[in-house]
Amino acid sequence: MISTDNKYDYIIIGAGCAGLSLAYRLLNKNYKICILESNKNINEKNKLWSFWDTKKTPFNHLIKKRWEYLIIKNKSESIKINCKDYNYQSINSSDFNNYIINKINKNINFDLIFSEKVENIKKNNNEVILTTSKNIYKCKHIFDSSPKIQKVFMWQKFFGAYVEAEEEIFDEKSPIFMEFSDTENKFHFMYILPFSKKTALIESTYFSCHEEKEMLDENFIDSYMHKKHPNKKYTIQKTEFGRIPMDTKINSITEDYITKIGSYSGVTRASTGYTFINIQKQADKLANIMPVISGNNESKRYFHSILLRKMDAVFLEIISNNPEYMKNALMDLFRTKKHNPQIRFLSDTPTILDILKIIIYLPKIKFMQYALGIKKNLNDK
Repeated sequence: MISTDNKYDYIIIGAGCAGLSLAYRLLNKNYKICILESNKNINEKNKLWSFWDTKKTPFNHLIKKRWEYLIIKNKSESIKINCKDYNYQSINSSDFNNYIINKINKNINFDLIFSEKVENIKKNNNEVILTTSKNIYKCKHIFDSSPKIQKVFMWQKFFGAYVEAEEEIFDEKSPIFMEFSDTENKFHFMYILPFSKKTALIESTYFSCHEEKEMLDENFIDSYMHKKHPNKKYTIQKTEFGRIPMDTKINSITEDYITKIGSYSGVTRASTGYTFINIQKQADKLANIMPVISGNNESKRYFHSILLRKMDAVFLEIISNNPEYMKNALMDLFRTKKHNPQIRFLSDTPTILDILKIIIYLPKIKFMQYALGIKKNLNDK
């Protein structure tokens, strides 16, 4: 029997990073909140979220590992990226989930409900009615983090394997940010995060509008390991797979009574795929405007400025049309003595001076040609 006695101030759809980040900000507010998660176990697919420490968050104590340097490689050239001012760091999604869920379970104003898939949402006068397979819920406003099937310009897809070697084969102080492959006309790279001299995440990543399934399995990881560490024995402890939408036109507004949050609201940086810090910014902002958002979508349509979206659109166009050129351009970007401007730019916290420096560091003629060719359809509203 479907229950209808479920009234809340707000409903959050999805108990992923975005949903839980927003819920965390609302723990001490006097709102009655329901979080609906379609999965039975959100920790079943544990992932590693990595980002630069350009913004302090309430979750620094959950950091699994920090690094002061990153390496970017293309062919025979290798550049060391200095991250001493902004450490590169990682959080396990399961640690993040468990920490916030533990606090939610102690809060009488919150209901966290698993295994309920949203079937319908409609507005009725001054309230929103949400129907699942088991219940009917009512609220003032909905925050929706669920992935929606939509056409995007490009996807970042990755397959990662957590490897444990019998010998000390990894340099735990020098993660590989990007090691571009020799595959022509494909923007593919390996991403290596060493947690110790014997353990590391080995990840195959590509940016593409097309499927590249042959680069997204254990066989590809094995071939890389055998090439880099011949005759060294290792085991794959677990694997992870994911895809990130990369598009400058994804926005957060669907209806007046629904606000999209998370990757499918446009917070993901289109040119890099970095999302965690932007989700925290979004959660902070939404929590602060809660008193005025009920029943009205007061959130900004686009998370990123028109300038950054224009630059990202150029990046994606070049990756799509000339991936080999973009590989060399990224090497040029880091061919400087200091890297703080680049890090702030990539992690979405650049100053105007940082942006000017990025323009100077990159090959200007080719980028200007693409910039002039991009359609003028990125205006903020």
